[in-house]
Amino acid sequence: MSIRATIGLDYSHNNKLTLEATSYSDFTQFLFTSGFKLGKIQAGFDSLNKLQKYDLIIISSPRNKKLSEKEIELLEEYVKTGGSLLLLSSGGGDFKNKTNLNELSRKFKVEFVSDEVYDSMQYINLQKRPLFSKFKAHTITKQVNRIVFSSACSLEIDDYIAKNEDIELDIILKTGLNAWHKVIDGDEWVEEDIPKKPMIAAIKYFQGKVVAVGNISLFSSLGREYGFYAQDNNVLIGNILTWLIEEGISEEKVLTINLNKELYQWSERTIDNDNWDNLSNLINVCLKYFKDNYKKIMNELQARVLEKKRKHEKAEEERKRNLEENILNLIPKRKKEDLVDIIKTLEDITGEKYEISIDLDEDEEITNNHESAQDK
Repeated sequence: MSIRATIGLDYSHNNKLTLEATSYSDFTQFLFTSGFKLGKIQAGFDSLNKLQKYDLIIISSPRNKKLSEKEIELLEEYVKTGGSLLLLSSGGGDFKNKTNLNELSRKFKVEFVSDEVYDSMQYINLQKRPLFSKFKAHTITKQVNRIVFSSACSLEIDDYIAKNEDIELDIILKTGLNAWHKVIDGDEWVEEDIPKKPMIAAIKYFQGKVVAVGNISLFSSLGREYGFYAQDNNVLIGNILTWLIEEGISEEKVLTINLNKELYQWSERTIDNDNWDNLSNLINVCLKYFKDNYKKIMNELQARVLEKKRKHEKAEEERKRNLEENILNLIPKRKKEDLVDIIKTLEDITGEKYEISIDLDEDEEITNNHESAQDK
């Protein structure tokens, strides 16, 4: 039996992203169809053993509720011993959301800034929806060409790493040269330029992994111009999950693939009508059949291609023959009288006599018979 990744979603800190939230239905549908096992963490983080049941824990933008010191310690230990965390914040960071997610994220050398990011040149409709097209080469950015954020906060990276710390941090995404933000300064919001400011960080911490993203609208279903299916946002999210959990899954590899729309719609109907567990199982069965019958299928496809080619060549030859006959039929037929007139004109011009060496009566009779046969 195959091993499927288990993802736990934090429900205990008034989190924005839940399985029931219609505003994130595209993302939750993606989780279900991808075959993940999903769990709700509703009683807080109170036991390392409970946390270790999950391959990945998603903590999405807590609001008006704080993580306890014990929870932070347990989550750090969970990552140290091989667990993965996806930390999500939003515009305004901890200040606007009235929480303390940074007390956890600082353990991994990253902090969510209490700001909102804008771009004056690269954006979609509104400057608070910056468009990004330059990324660090990484598993997370494979097949990602452009993504768009909305109401996002930036990251602050702690460059100091103690000698005894086992940590590796990559900045996956930075703001563009025309980026600026509104940031809280005391009790006021001030505007500043922030070119090359970190937006996504991927961290290896001892045996575990963490990804920090200051943008939860990336997962949204509300806006097609900035949400889950905008640009390559869904590919980025799939890659993030792949990077966070792939090494903990021994029998399966999580992939992000682009399906033809018609095939995807057929797949959804088939899953519903024939009681398949999920899209992953259907794709695996199809690939298994293709693998087991590869030579036969390819030979049949090649035979079809050759037969189609032969039919095309035959039709092309027939078309050329018909075209040649049509051209010949367009050539005007000379009558006996025409040739006699031409000979007489030449004699008048040159003063010489010309003798016709062919039987014009016989030639004209053959031509007339040929034309009569064609008319019939």
